[in-house]
Parts: sequence; C-alpha cells; structure tokens
Amino acid sequence: MMNILNQSPLTDCEIEELDVFLMDSEGIEEAMDIASLDGFLTAILCGPKTIMPSEWMRWVWDMEKGEDSPEFKTQEQAQRIIGLLMRHMNDVAQTLSRTPEQYEPLLMENPNKGDPIPILDEWCCGFMKGVSLDPTGWLPVTDGNPDWMSAIILYGTEEGWDVLKKKNFSLDEHKALAKGLPDTVQKIHALFMGQRQAQMAQGNLPGLIRREPIRNPNKVGRNDPCPCGSGKKFKQCHGSPERLH
Repeated sequence: MMNILNQSPLTDCEIEELDVFLMDSEGIEEAMDIASLDGFLTAILCGPKTIMPSEWMRWVWDMEKGEDSPEFKTQEQAQRIIGLLMRHMNDVAQTLSRTPEQYEPLLMENPNKGDPIPILDEWCCGFMKGVSLDPTGWLPVTDGNPDWMSAIILYGTEEGWDVLKKKNFSLDEHKALAKGLPDTVQKIHALFMGQRQAQMAQGNLPGLIRREPIRNPNKVGRNDPCPCGSGKKFKQCHGSPERLH
C-alpha cells in the first residue's frame, strides 16, 4: 500500500519510474517527459493563480490537447503514479516558498564525453505550457518583464527555435543560459507571490483555475472525481473493474 504521508522529494529511482510511465504507458501518445513535467509544474507554482490538479494533470498526460489519459493497469498503479506527481509538485512548491535560492530545474543532459551539456528544450516547453494555462495572468512577466523569459521562450517555443538556429550559440553561451534559469524562476515566483500577498492584504483571494476538485489525489475514492481530469467519477473511469485504463 502506498504511504500517503510520504512527502519527501522523489528519489532518483522514483523520478526514473515516473518518467518511464509517462513515456511508455498505453493511452498517452503526447505525454510530458520528466523534464517537461518539472518545467510545467514550476510555471504553475510560480504563476499568479492557483491551478488545481484536476485542470493541470490532463496536460501532463496529453501535452497537445489535454484529452488523452493513461491506461493504468490497476487502481494501485493509478494511486502510485498520482502520488509521485503530487510529491514532486509539493517538493518544488516547498523549495520555492521556503528556500527559493536552492531551486534547480530538473534538466536532462547530453553526456558529451564527460562534459555534460544541459538540454533546455523539454523543460522550457513544459514551462511555456504552464504559462499557456493562464496567459492573461502572466502578462506582468510576458509583457512587463519580457527579458526574464527570453531564454525560456528561445528554447520552449517554435518561434524561439527559429531564432536559436540563427544565433548558433556556443557551448559556453548555451550553458550560461541554462545556469540562469534558477534566477529567472526565483524572480518570477517573487513577483507573483508579492502580487498574491497584496491581493490578500486587500481582502481579495487569488484567482483559481480548476475543473472538478480532487479532495485527496493520493487516495482516490470510488466516487471522487477521476484524477485524469475527465470529469467522471473514479469508479466510472480509471477505477472501473472492467476498464482500468
């Protein structure tokens, strides 16, 4: 049985387990990989509004349309994967709120014969997908401080990729852009955290983006909304004994 009280950061083995599920599971052709997921969750946690798991999780399974859902083999596997997702999100959230200076993006690397090259594309694409869930809310950064997002836009959008081809960065320039990501995330998080605190000081609650609420994503009840974001009850969707998918 999964320990729902375990709120520790994912181990390397658990990160690999989650990545393998996302890449190999039946039913999801356009799922995020682990780096895209990390960038996506980082953007959600930095942004101006609270985005509920019932809204953001469907984009994890289907980064293009938010429609597909994985074919879980058992209810236990569904709880295990959802638990890993939520633990990683909680870890990123706690780091940003308590020790933002220690935040580091989860980037894949090219070994490059002992001189690893950070791969930015997947993480930045995930971050931009998170921004796209609330484009109006992100205007204080995308319009107000566009230079903050320059590296993320370069590596995380088709328009940026066209610019990258023309710039032809050196390896040192590429590494410098990767090294600057933590500072970018810290500045964005601080900006929107200040905005949320100001709203609350005026008696206003920060905005909320959701579909159906998930009361406890680590322990899915038979009549709870399915964590895949379909809007159906768990027993009628991923918890159906005839069709655990």
